[in-house]
Amino acid sequence: MAAQSNGSISIPSLSTVSIAPIATIAAPASLVPSTTSALDNAVGAWIKSIISKEPQWETFVKNRSRVLKMSEQLEQYKYVQRVMDRFEKSMTPPDLEGAGGVEITKAQVMRAFNLPLSWGEDCTETLVMTTLYGPGGTRCEDPRVCAMLEETPPISTGMQARKYLTLLREVHGQWTIAHPDMQ
Repeated sequence: MAAQSNGSISIPSLSTVSIAPIATIAAPASLVPSTTSALDNAVGAWIKSIISKEPQWETFVKNRSRVLKMSEQLEQYKYVQRVMDRFEKSMTPPDLEGAGGVEITKAQVMRAFNLPLSWGEDCTETLVMTTLYGPGGTRCEDPRVCAMLEETPPISTGMQARKYLTLLREVHGQWTIAHPDMQ
């Protein structure tokens, strides 16, 4: 996976983010480890026991209960992305009760935040696309994207985040059409 470094956060390359649904072939069930809710809960609780003692956890929790501008929400996303990068595909301690020695999934990391996997996927996609089309964007700096970062959401952060991601996807689609040779 090619990753782009952005300070202390590793932002996955666009090629690692699913922007449009694509057909995939699933591995046979015998090759895919089954995960149970108890396993996910145990791993999520273990991760939470670590991150809840860290300085950024308190800020993350406080910010979840207020309406944020997208620039502030991006900071939330960057924090969650750093935690995902830190724990995903690593192994739990062998002596972790109910989940010893298992490879951690993104869904289990999101369980530590009590958020659905889709929130984590939107987080990653938003960060990647903002790197491409936001302030100092590597493909272009779209003025609509930049302006939306400082808008105060009229209703909720979640609704604004979905609106922002929709705009990023639109800008990406337009850029892709305009630059068919650069994909």
